[in-house]
Amino acid sequence: MADLVTTRFTTTGMHCGSCSMLIQMSLEDIEGVESVLADNATGLTEVVYDPDLTNPGAIVHEIVKVGYGAEVAD
Repeated sequence: MADLVTTRFTTTGMHCGSCSMLIQMSLEDIEGVESVLADNATGLTEVVYDPDLTNPGAIVHEIVKVGYGAEVAD
């Protein structure tokens, strides 16, 4: 197992706690994702993952798939 990586994503379209929960549940289903914190107040989603099993592109893809915008935060 590789060292875990934490990446923050700017996530657009989250309006409430249900939006945050949907994103968290979707990302937690990705193999290699250890934890997710999606905050609708700040528009940021923080993901801790194993880079041997997933990557930022796959995480962005999943966020977009459930109806939100996403990109890696600076």
